Amino acid sequence: MSTQQEKDLLNKTAQNRGYTLEMHRIMAIADIEWAQKYNAFIEATYTGQRTLDRKTKELLQIVVEAALRADKEQIQAHVRVALQEGATPQEILEALQAVIAPMGALAFRRGLQAWAAETGFEIPEE
Repeated sequence: MSTQQEKDLLNKTAQNRGYTLEMHRIMAIADIEWAQKYNAFIEATYTGQRTLDRKTKELLQIVVEAALRADKEQIQAHVRVALQEGATPQEILEALQAVIAPMGALAFRRGLQAWAAETGFEIPEE
């Protein structure tokens, strides 16, 4: 059973990031002190407002995670937040297309699948 401190950390994670993953739940339970410090680092480098706005940071997350061949669901989480932050489906698609050459077609394919799943894009029946 989660403690209140673990629940509070996971709620803050969801609020700041717009999502939580299994790794966040594991970290909150296994080492709450480290998880709190990790969240502070993420806020300083990713979720906190600095020069780059959140939409731009999400576009970067999408293409980097696609390039690294992250799980489709993890990429989808960033597509979802990018949409919430004002990115259009076309902007996200163009960001993925812009990095096909350096990241490779297989990584692009995974990113494209996450984009299609999260934006509701459907291939018409022939």
